[in-house]
Amino acid sequence: MALGFAATVIVLAAASTDNPAAGATQRDLDGWAALLLAVAGAFLVGGRRFPGTVALAVLGVSFVWYGVGYTSGLVNVATLVAFYCLGTSDGGWRTFAVSGAAVAALLVGMVAVGDESVRAGLTAAGYVLMAVMFGESVRNRQLLVGHLADRAARAEADAERRVVEERLRIARDVHDVLAHTVAVMAVQAEVAADALQRDPDAVRAAVHAIRQAGTEAMGDVRSTVAVLRSGGDPASTTPVPGIAELDELVDAARDQALDVKLDVVLSGRALPEMVELTAFRVVQEAITNVVRHARAASARVHVHEQDFVLVVEVHDDGHGRHPERVTAGFGLRGMAERVESVGGELWHGRHTDGGWVVRASLPLPVSVP
Repeated sequence: MALGFAATVIVLAAASTDNPAAGATQRDLDGWAALLLAVAGAFLVGGRRFPGTVALAVLGVSFVWYGVGYTSGLVNVATLVAFYCLGTSDGGWRTFAVSGAAVAALLVGMVAVGDESVRAGLTAAGYVLMAVMFGESVRNRQLLVGHLADRAARAEADAERRVVEERLRIARDVHDVLAHTVAVMAVQAEVAADALQRDPDAVRAAVHAIRQAGTEAMGDVRSTVAVLRSGGDPASTTPVPGIAELDELVDAARDQALDVKLDVVLSGRALPEMVELTAFRVVQEAITNVVRHARAASARVHVHEQDFVLVVEVHDDGHGRHPERVTAGFGLRGMAERVESVGGELWHGRHTDGGWVVRASLPLPVSVP
């Protein structure tokens, strides 16, 4: 577009060459002409910073140019460039005001000279307006390109953010699906090893529990993969675990010789699916940590509503290793991320009565359909 404008300027300058106004005294190019052109060029240096002032100043130089009798159209180059810069500026109403003043000055000046000059003035006014409109079109195109570039950058950043979030979600799901079952299998393997010689029946029971846990784990993994392949369409997957499935989770923990008491006190209204899933995963991860690290004899799971908040608390009486000091502690981190994803808060630490406490506060909507 810049090359097109340059070609247009050259053509217009050539078309204006040796076209004197009626009754004007022709004057050959000389040192004064060079000086006027230099002045016009000097004004153009500030065309980007002061477009309106420069446009009027260069127009004044062109009036002097033709007023003293120069007929060459060289000064038109500076004039058109000045008004092109005016069009590319974000002058708003000032652009229209300066353009209108320039057109009025051209017409008034040419009317005072004669009929032929009036036609020349109309032509010059058209050239000026064309330069302004061309500059505005260039500015609008630049704004559009910049807007599209910003949108592309935001879209790319958003895509990268979604990829990271999806990776974290997959990591949490895989951990939640496998960690509990693997912990159960490890405990049963220890039981089988201890009872290998003295209690064959216990060994068979432990091996059966390991096989059952492995089968359940494979089913959970298949369900997770199905969710990922289907894009998370709930219609194409089995129902996600929630509060109702806590009984099965607690029963599985009791099979590992952990005395777990489950206490669920709810109002009976429907809870959001993601809140129920988060509550289930919190209890699952907390019990997994109890089985793996706490060396506890008992644990208590308490789920209740309090001021539109679902409170999930798991308290054990163990004296094992601190879960935060266990190598590769992605469980608590993933638990916290999952709780935060539904706008909740997670707290875990030593209880004043001993043992370890995990407490999640999950906000509930004021009105659940």
